[in-house]
Amino acid sequence: MDIKSWKIMLAVDDYGSFTRVGAELGYTQSGITQMMKNLEKKVGFPLYIKDHHGITLTNEAKSLIPAIRTLLNADEVIHQEIAALNGAQRGTIRIGTYLSCSIHWIPKIIREFQQKHPDIIIQVIEGVDWIQERRVDIGFISLQKNHKYQFLPVMNDLMYAVVPENDPLAKEEEIPIEAFEDAPFIITEYTPGSDVHRILKKHKIHPDIRYVTRNEFSSLSMVEHELGYSILPGLLLRGQQGKFVKRPLKPTITRQLGLAYSSLENLSPASKTFLEYAKDFLLDD
Repeated sequence: MDIKSWKIMLAVDDYGSFTRVGAELGYTQSGITQMMKNLEKKVGFPLYIKDHHGITLTNEAKSLIPAIRTLLNADEVIHQEIAALNGAQRGTIRIGTYLSCSIHWIPKIIREFQQKHPDIIIQVIEGVDWIQERRVDIGFISLQKNHKYQFLPVMNDLMYAVVPENDPLAKEEEIPIEAFEDAPFIITEYTPGSDVHRILKKHKIHPDIRYVTRNEFSSLSMVEHELGYSILPGLLLRGQQGKFVKRPLKPTITRQLGLAYSSLENLSPASKTFLEYAKDFLLDD
């Protein structure tokens, strides 16, 4: 059982299609099928189920995923350590991030980092609940209660009430969070680390959720069209203009943004270099 086979199995879990996996990894569909069958023979039990919805891993296969990710991460570290000993710095870094960070921070950091380290490949994934699963190496996220990762704080990001420009609440200098109780509300779908869901729960506010969106810009557009209110982070709203107004919440509510990673010991050399660079960049920003 080689590293390549485990990479293919994880790709099957991610994409749910042998055709898509082949296109992403440069294999034919028949080649992917054969490698998965060979892997099943070696482990001694079925690894996937194929039906009209696509391909899903069996429960037994899913139970192996954490160990496989640890193995692949160690393999990447070894290759980067060897490259470093040979005087080169190369490798792949997987970054998980919020939409707001991917707009305002990530492009600047990557542009300047790759000017100095052109052989390091950076993959950006909008999603932050994968640090513990080792799907990403470093996360640009907000601090969450009972987190099981290392967290380096960078800034406090003010959360705002966002209302249509002609709404009576737009006349207020601050908007009490209680104003959203039973009020028409627009929110992004729940994911681990969702700040707005956490805020509403903490303050025991139960709005009338009319629409659930995939990202904050969709929520903002719906507010502009007078479909409801929302709460959005200041970093995302930076530079945004439209038929809406943002007002500080009362009481003042912030989220603490920073860099998250499983542990320094588990980071590859390339990831450690990027972490130090991103830290210096953001603290000087």
